[in-house]
Amino acid sequence: MPTAFSYIRFSSAQQQHGASLARQEDMVGKWLVAHPAYQRSTQRFEDLGISGYSRKHLDNAFGRLLAAIESGVIKPGDCVLIEAIDRAGRLAPSIMLNLLTDIVNAGVSLISLDDGVIYDSDPAKSNNLFLLVAKVQQAHQYSDSLSRRVKDAYARKREKAAMGGGAKRRTPLWLSSEGTLVEDVAPYIVQIFQDYADGIGERRILTRIRGQHQLLDNLNPTTIKKWLKNPTAIGRWNDIENVYPAVVSKELWYRVQKRLTDGSKIKSASTKYLLSGLVKCGRCGKNFGVVNTKKSPAAMLCMGRHRLGDAGCSNSRSIPMHVLDFVRSQTMYGAMQRAAASQNLTSGEKRLIEIEGELTELQRQSANLADSLAEFGMLAPIRAKLEQVTASIQKLEQDRALLKTAPAPATLGDMIDLQHTLMDDDEQRLNALLQGVGYAIICDGTTITVDEPHLQTKGECQVYEYKGSHRATETYRVIENNHTEHHLDMPNSKLVEAMIAEFENTPITQTLRWNGTEFIEVVQSDEGVVAMGSQEAF
Repeated sequence: MPTAFSYIRFSSAQQQHGASLARQEDMVGKWLVAHPAYQRSTQRFEDLGISGYSRKHLDNAFGRLLAAIESGVIKPGDCVLIEAIDRAGRLAPSIMLNLLTDIVNAGVSLISLDDGVIYDSDPAKSNNLFLLVAKVQQAHQYSDSLSRRVKDAYARKREKAAMGGGAKRRTPLWLSSEGTLVEDVAPYIVQIFQDYADGIGERRILTRIRGQHQLLDNLNPTTIKKWLKNPTAIGRWNDIENVYPAVVSKELWYRVQKRLTDGSKIKSASTKYLLSGLVKCGRCGKNFGVVNTKKSPAAMLCMGRHRLGDAGCSNSRSIPMHVLDFVRSQTMYGAMQRAAASQNLTSGEKRLIEIEGELTELQRQSANLADSLAEFGMLAPIRAKLEQVTASIQKLEQDRALLKTAPAPATLGDMIDLQHTLMDDDEQRLNALLQGVGYAIICDGTTITVDEPHLQTKGECQVYEYKGSHRATETYRVIENNHTEHHLDMPNSKLVEAMIAEFENTPITQTLRWNGTEFIEVVQSDEGVVAMGSQEAF
């Protein structure tokens, strides 16, 4: 029984969701029903979204089809089913005729389903070859004419855009149909770019802005990723600047591009706990996770140990979150300075980021132009454009050399302002920033190590020893750097609750006192001092 092989192709990726594929498969099915003498091959040859005018299909499924005929996998007597001759390609007639007659000369029939014409080596059907010539010529002329019209329209659109006339095209939702900025959407677009630059991933960004504006209701992570790569955000269309109003600064845009091209996976910023992702196991390197129990305050422990027991990690010790948060409050100074520096760039640093991004783009253009010269020869327009791009690269490299000076360090005030703002309003962003600058608390048994300077005593590495809880006083004991002992009040302490109850019925005066570690808010009454709680030191 002879075998029927189908070849299906369409040019545009958008047709994947249209009727083209279904129509071609339906035509193949109807032909097979009408010709029961043929069995259908399980081998499929499909070029979906691949042009037949650019020769790309010869390197894909159509090329494999020709190879299968040449190798004898598709044998004489078999047939190839195709919707129409132009599905085989729209190349120059001389090329197409050679490709198609090679199929016929191998004893394989070529059947166009739109008109039912069979092309084979039967002398009685020799007139069909003249019809084949006409169809091939028509297909090539159509594609050639369409290509020239599209290129001409594109060239005129570029010329208009370069002269400041804008460009009529489908634009992101922060631009109106007239190409103006949608003012009430713009702040959310800035937030998306800022969050990603700070280390928050697309899915978490989506959660943070969902419900903020009706135009963002149908947003998804894929669209956010496309926006982050879209140069329309800085007003650029292709390589033409200032075609649209910019929604974000170039400095922020290039910070995002650098993160996109670094190849490093964005760490998930915690939506619930500030310390998630910041506390690591000193033995296996996995994250510490939060465990809540009804009988005791929240603690953190190695997730490798928690999930797999001894097989996962030997570090079985859990540490109260209150203790770890105290360590954070004392050791995040250097990390916050680095984070603040990334948020408060000097004008020179901002321009340097822009230059790095512009150089990357120009170097890509230069490589493409060099490839074009190799393919088409020393055409004057290509050579002139390459010279222009090369000159721009040289100028930017000079500017970069002049700007490469040591960055101005963030001040203590910058660090404190940023920390307080984020602690109050956006702990998720603070978590992402700390992860992004490499801050980590390492726990190995009861030993807690942080390779960061201390808030008061400085030093490059801080070591804390957790000595457990003291039930009588409802405190946690912590030894800092082998000499300073801290007693930290347990969360939900009954002693503190009793003090509060007594305070509520006692006349008071209120003060703040510094105990060397933190500010303690106290009340003075006729019967003594009652501690109300504490506020972290910076």
